[in-house]
Amino acid sequence: MYNNFRVTNCTILNGFLPKLKLIQLSHNKFLGWNNYFINTNFLKRQRTTLMSDNNITIDIAGTSVPVTALQTNIDVASVLEFKPFKDWVSAISKESYSVKKKELEFKKVEIQNVDYFGPKIGFIKFKVDARLIENGKNVPGIVFMRGGSVAVLLILRSKDENETVNEHVVLTEQPRIPVPSLAFPEIPAGMLDGSGNFTGKASEEIREETGIVIKDQDLIDMTELAYGNQYKGAYPSPGGSDEFIRLCLCIKDMNINDIIKLEGKLGGLRDHGENIVVRLIKLNELWKIPDMKALSALCLYEALKKEKKIQ
Repeated sequence: MYNNFRVTNCTILNGFLPKLKLIQLSHNKFLGWNNYFINTNFLKRQRTTLMSDNNITIDIAGTSVPVTALQTNIDVASVLEFKPFKDWVSAISKESYSVKKKELEFKKVEIQNVDYFGPKIGFIKFKVDARLIENGKNVPGIVFMRGGSVAVLLILRSKDENETVNEHVVLTEQPRIPVPSLAFPEIPAGMLDGSGNFTGKASEEIREETGIVIKDQDLIDMTELAYGNQYKGAYPSPGGSDEFIRLCLCIKDMNINDIIKLEGKLGGLRDHGENIVVRLIKLNELWKIPDMKALSALCLYEALKKEKKIQ
């Protein structure tokens, strides 16, 4: 049957024999067959073997859910100690307990990748196998976990020679590779450190990114005024990420000449890879920039002013 064929590139992998790669020799025409595995579940078995060695579980609403890693270099135990992950487990359990009728069942959590900031975990990507009890269908469960952040709408007020009040918003421009942009305009922001001190972190980010010193008590947490304890903040991408943003407001009176000097000022922590340029924009033109943090902060600011919750 195979008189016109010869066997090439036959390799045994972990005890599994791939299909033979056959090349037809007649008429100088070549026909290549890809190296498909005889056992199509080879990779799945290999992954299952890796995961079966890991007996770590988490409790979600009284159900013991296995947590496994798809890479051998991932320390699952350290992932479970990552504060955003612990908060997520607590929150998803609370949500499950709060509903009258149980609609979802959680089968497993697969940790796909972990990025570190030095010795600390920075980001986690994982997949939750969650299914509707009614029909067994999976709900979207891929999560990019990075935890919370804080952003500041910093409004600088000044008066000109005619005593007219001018309002400018402080922006930062810096490279944002995912967008991609080498000078993306946005309001000052940074990741939370887990301490729960939102205004303290906000004032720290303002100082690092712009050089402007403000006091914690000068900051108003607009998300707290808007949501109370119902939500942890504003969620920019709830379909794929756990990130929430605390949106703070600071209104600072300054001399117009001091405000002008801020334009083009260099900021950020160079040893942390930050390359920031300070920019100014009129408050009534802030809606023109593509930063969702700025647009959300502007929306809250105007709504809270209308409700007379802020001046």
